[in-house]
Amino acid sequence: MRPLSFVPSLVAALVFTTPLAARAQPEPAQPEPADEPAQPEPLPADAPPDVPAEPTPEPPPPAPPSPPEIAIAPPPETAPVTLRPEDIPEPMSEGRMLVSLYNSGFQWGIAPGVVFSRGKAGFAVGLRFGYGFDLDSVIVVPGVRFAGYFIDPNVYLGMPTFKIVLPIDRFAPFIEGGAGAGHVAGDAAAGSATGAALMGGGGFMIHFRPIAIGVEASYQVITGTRFRGFGVGPILALGF
Repeated sequence: MRPLSFVPSLVAALVFTTPLAARAQPEPAQPEPADEPAQPEPLPADAPPDVPAEPTPEPPPPAPPSPPEIAIAPPPETAPVTLRPEDIPEPMSEGRMLVSLYNSGFQWGIAPGVVFSRGKAGFAVGLRFGYGFDLDSVIVVPGVRFAGYFIDPNVYLGMPTFKIVLPIDRFAPFIEGGAGAGHVAGDAAAGSATGAALMGGGGFMIHFRPIAIGVEASYQVITGTRFRGFGVGPILALGF
C-alpha cells in the first residue's frame, strides 16, 4: 500500500514555486532626486565688471526732397558807362546853398514897407506863406499873401501868389505876381468898395551867413475902386 507517495512531490513543488512568485512581484519605484538649479560659476577677482551694451542709435529721418533746380540766365553784358566832364554836376557854392536854404521848403515872413497912392503915403505891412521848390536853375515858390495899407482910405487885400527866384551864387533876384480880392474902406461913394486885387512886382536879396538883406517893390490895383498903389520896402531875414 502506497498512500503517502505523493507527499514529497507536493512539498518540493511548494518550495520551488514560492520564491519565484515572490521574485515575480515588481519592486516599488524609488523617487528620483529633483534637479538642482545650476549655480553660476564664480568670477575671478580681477575680472572686469560687465559693461552694458550701448543702445543702437536710431536712424536719421529721411532728408526732404531737394527742390528742382531752376536755371537762371546770366545778365546780359553791358558796355561800361564813361562819364564826361560835363555830365558831372558841379558842387554847390556856399552862396547858392544859402539861397536854396532860404527859398526852399516851407517859409513865412512879415514884410513892412511904405505905400504910395494918389499922392499920399502910408505904412504898409504884409504877411507871406509859401513853399519853395529848388529846380536847380530856378526856385519856384507858390504861396499866399495878405497885406494892409494904412492910408486914407485904408486898403486890405489877400491873394495867392507865385514867386520865381533866379539864383546867381548868393545874389537872388526874383519876380512875383498874384491875384485875389481887395477891399477899400470908406470908398462906397465910388460905387464899389470891394473888387479883384491884382499885384505884380519884384526885387532882389543878397544872402550871407546868418542874415540876408534885400528890397522889393510892387504895384497893386483893386478893380472897381480908385485904389492904385505902389509899395516899396526892405527885406531882412535872420537865422536861416
